[in-house]
Amino acid sequence: MIWKLALILFAIVGISHLIFGIIYVTANEFMPYHAQALNVDWNSLNENYKTLFLALTRLAGAGGLVAGLVNITLVNYLYHRVESRLIWLLIVSSLIFQFVTNYAVYYVSRNTPGDPPLLIVSTGSVILIIATLFLFAGMRGKHA
Repeated sequence: MIWKLALILFAIVGISHLIFGIIYVTANEFMPYHAQALNVDWNSLNENYKTLFLALTRLAGAGGLVAGLVNITLVNYLYHRVESRLIWLLIVSSLIFQFVTNYAVYYVSRNTPGDPPLLIVSTGSVILIIATLFLFAGMRGKHA
């Protein structure tokens, strides 16, 4: 039971990474908190800055898509079969993307006037920590 709960929590975070990825990859301008952080309106930027910001935004979105797809694929696989190396891949890949995102959002919130979604991103980090602990507890019964 705890094994399935852990996988459900990982899936929730994976879906959130996919949503993040879709939003950022399909963005036509930077996010509102980016405008706050820079204290500038999108329309006042020249085309070179717009191109650069969109490229960076879409790159971050691509990272979210990859992290989410890897996460969901591994959760689906591990729901049916237990392989320790894939468990570790799920944990490490999820935590790396989540904590790098958490760091970047925290850095923006502390060093600029921007108001990024720190609470939402931090909640995802807490869910992943809980999911990881549940996964370790569930591994005992699975003999992975």
